[in-house]
Amino acid sequence: MKQIGRMLGALGISLCLMGLSGCSDAALGTDSLLRPPRATGDKAEIQNIIAKEAGGSYNLKYPQTGDNRSAIIMRNENTDNEYALALYATENDTRLNASIIALVNDEWTCIGTFSNNASGVDRVVFDDISGDKKEEILIGWTNHNTTHKTLTGYSLTTEGVFEMKVDETYDEMVLADIVGDMTNDIVMLSLSSQDSPASAMLLQYSEKDKRPIGKYSMEMDPDVIGFSNMIAGKVACNVELTDQTVRSTATGAKKTAVSEKSQSASSSDTESDTNVSVGTSDEETEPSVVSDGEESVIETDEDNDDLLTDSDTDHTEESVQKSELHEPEVSVRTNSGEEEPLPSGTESSETSTDVIYNPEDIKQLSKTGIVLDCSKNDKTYCTQMVYFDKLRNELIDPLFLPGKEKNYKLNPTNRVDPIFSRDINGDSVIDIPMITSMLASAAESGANVCNQTAWVNYSASENQFPLVYNTVMNSKDGYYFIMPNRWSENVTARSDPETREMSFYLWDSGKEQLADKLLTICRLTEQQWKENTDTDLFRIEVKDAGFNAVYAAKIFEIGEDQDQEMMITREEVQRLLILL
Repeated sequence: MKQIGRMLGALGISLCLMGLSGCSDAALGTDSLLRPPRATGDKAEIQNIIAKEAGGSYNLKYPQTGDNRSAIIMRNENTDNEYALALYATENDTRLNASIIALVNDEWTCIGTFSNNASGVDRVVFDDISGDKKEEILIGWTNHNTTHKTLTGYSLTTEGVFEMKVDETYDEMVLADIVGDMTNDIVMLSLSSQDSPASAMLLQYSEKDKRPIGKYSMEMDPDVIGFSNMIAGKVACNVELTDQTVRSTATGAKKTAVSEKSQSASSSDTESDTNVSVGTSDEETEPSVVSDGEESVIETDEDNDDLLTDSDTDHTEESVQKSELHEPEVSVRTNSGEEEPLPSGTESSETSTDVIYNPEDIKQLSKTGIVLDCSKNDKTYCTQMVYFDKLRNELIDPLFLPGKEKNYKLNPTNRVDPIFSRDINGDSVIDIPMITSMLASAAESGANVCNQTAWVNYSASENQFPLVYNTVMNSKDGYYFIMPNRWSENVTARSDPETREMSFYLWDSGKEQLADKLLTICRLTEQQWKENTDTDLFRIEVKDAGFNAVYAAKIFEIGEDQDQEMMITREEVQRLLILL
């Protein structure tokens, strides 16, 4: 043991327990120096050591997921802290083995071999999750008799090599700084089973402790059967609202909110953003209602410990500039008092809403969380969020509405379309899709009625979801169209899959029917474009449009009795059509 301690001390290696994100090439010590490349043959020496540890022949085991797919993973090559991790099985043992082989004085030496009762290797990850500035090792294992994976960590110190097993199992796991202490945390996601409900478990480690110093868990939607998309990143923003508001009423799943603009001290041409309030039934977390003409005030730094912490200051952005390509949209904030937000597909219901107009520069303070786009057993989709609330000292999902007997059907992101969360406007904050049908008459076939996708992110201080903008997604033809602000209450869209056209129409709210056509967008082949004889059809110049793909549009004149401000220009169409 003393010999191992001297070797590790010379190496400066301190591999402490867990790592879950992408592979890091950082040296294990803080003062590692590059050395000239050695002669080839290192892997041959390592394989000889593996054979010695195995007591004969062996079979290499390859990780099934993640960034590290090799059975022999080299770390910190050509540095003083070089080592390798080898994964293999012997002929005479059903267990799998992990050997850590370090380079000591230019000689490869095995400093620890550990066995695990597993059938395969799920993943291997290297990262610093203890905050000691040194990378750490984590191995996930698969088993024949269960879909749940197990987790084992290995820690190398000057006192020797240690193994730590984690009691919890997982179906998926993510590494991210959820707590906000500038060190990554382990988040283990588990689907519902006969033995346990669906849950998210966060494990927090420190530099001194080789065991979890904090464990936090929360229940998740039991109907989720898989994770279609997982993103760890900025999810929460503290949005400073202006005093201009609009009150409106939503009257059903097939109708968007119709607003009556109120008087305000703010300029009438102020650009707008939306707040969709999801809220809870708890009075302490109930989002405030903004009165017409009154100034909307967010919480101060002292009152908003959930967002404003010392560890968050590095993530502060003075402002988020309006994208050159994207136009901010009219926003809707649904109050969560007696009425809850309508999920996609819900039948007609009355819901009070406010529309909030924000300045062009939105001051934000972001916080890390995990956004999960999930598939459900009824072939629909939803989004869930794993977020650490510092005021409550617990994990929460802001999209879930507690106090309603844990009815996940109230999740406003429930949807049929497989549209997944992303940073839709390039401000480094993850945006979440909320989908509703556009304005349509009861007699219309639903097949051609387009859905409107509201892209939102989370404002923890207000417990609301500010809208980035509304879009109409056309996944089949590979693009989406951003709805101009002035269209939000007056325009609807229809698609024709045979002609590959998407058209936008004025909506006659009195007769509840389509009115004049405003715009048609289509996708053509190069040959079809060359053969086109319609001189009003113009080409939309799009980068990376793909081979033999042409996007074109046609603008229509509307009747003199219609609001001419609803007309759109070629420049706007060019700017508002974005490839997926």
